[in-house]
Amino acid sequence: MTMTDRTPTSASASLAGGTATVADLGSGVPLVIAAHGTRDTHGVETCRALVRRVAGKLPGVPVELGFVELAEPPIAEAVAAAITAGQSERAEERPSVASPQTAEDADPAADPGGPDAVVVPLMINTGGHVQQDIPEAIEEGRGDSRVVYSRPLQPDARLRQALVRRLTQAMEPASGEAWKPRDTAAVLVGRGALVPDANAAHYQLTRLFWEESGLNRVQPAFIQVTRPALPEALTLLACEGATQIVVVGNFLFPGLLHRWMTEQVEAWNSARPDVEVRIAEVIGDCDELADVVVDRYREPLDEVGLGEGAPVYMSGLRLQGRDVLVVGAGHVAERRVVRLLEAGARVHVVAPNTGIQLGRLARKGLVDLQRRAFTPSDLNGMWFVQALTNDPEVNAAIAAEAERQRIFCVRGDAGRKGSAFTPATQEAGGMTVSVVGDRTPRKSAKLRDELLRALQG
Repeated sequence: MTMTDRTPTSASASLAGGTATVADLGSGVPLVIAAHGTRDTHGVETCRALVRRVAGKLPGVPVELGFVELAEPPIAEAVAAAITAGQSERAEERPSVASPQTAEDADPAADPGGPDAVVVPLMINTGGHVQQDIPEAIEEGRGDSRVVYSRPLQPDARLRQALVRRLTQAMEPASGEAWKPRDTAAVLVGRGALVPDANAAHYQLTRLFWEESGLNRVQPAFIQVTRPALPEALTLLACEGATQIVVVGNFLFPGLLHRWMTEQVEAWNSARPDVEVRIAEVIGDCDELADVVVDRYREPLDEVGLGEGAPVYMSGLRLQGRDVLVVGAGHVAERRVVRLLEAGARVHVVAPNTGIQLGRLARKGLVDLQRRAFTPSDLNGMWFVQALTNDPEVNAAIAAEAERQRIFCVRGDAGRKGSAFTPATQEAGGMTVSVVGDRTPRKSAKLRDELLRALQG
């Protein structure tokens, strides 16, 4: 499914952040949108409509759609088609010459060494598809071409705005009584995943959605895999006195998940007719979602040095006796703190709340723990910083201040927006093996393990 608008490069396209020329939008580097897929024909058509909307915002850029499962074409095929489309576009744009060029006459700067395609996962959060299935499909379809892989859609305020808009539409129907936010509760339903980070992100989204919607109460729930289940969340709200509840599915398109959600609501409501429940529409084909996809496409193209590997200069940090700051105290922070201590760093941790392990390290005097929010002065005198909170805005503020003070910073939520990456690392036989990949942590870890086996073999 190729959607290419052959608009001259002098044209401009309006984006969420302002106006950008086609050159700013990636100079025609093809985009592959990697969607989940569904047997629901309306869901597939809504997805295709969204892709057409994205293509309209990227004049001059070939746009392909591929699916993980349940719909055609598969992602590997879409990647191959995008690369072919990009090559055809570049061939048509080459100026004609009076005689063929020899290899010696060719301009070595004509090929900037940039990527041949960008893949954006049309997935709300991370999970098995984002971490494994889509990267494997990219490898299958790219051949010898360079393909970069962007990040999932959340977190992004525009998607929350889309959810609030769907909520408002359910509360203020064209026919029927309008509900006031202060008298209304809601359940925000996520997909549910085996990846804890994805489920935790849904809890964070629920809190932000609650504060931005002005509702009386919002409960998180999941449609599969994990709890709390939707009926449990509805029962909890009813026990707290809610008589008006809107169920909002954090789903992109119509399909099986939204149908399951509707069936569960109807079953629960039949046993509790004293509570009025309304169901909001899915996010669907809308400008908010399209603009997020466009930005995910642009993010890796904004970087300097894209090539065959990750856009970093490999090196090693000697942190013995040097001050290092970790902001955040989740599971990732705990692992990083241990590695930093092993490297001999003087570790400072700033976080409002901490787990058992970091608390124990602080009581032993191994880390300096400050139980409070981050302030810019925390960076004073630091050699290195890791921004590992669950709030993207806080991580962005840390990275910006670190950039101002010329301190290298790792961002746990959006690695490409930091100034340093943390590799997949393992030690064995007196050697340390580290691999830095390109937005595919599982692939980096797999390669690290294969290298270790080869070295130990």
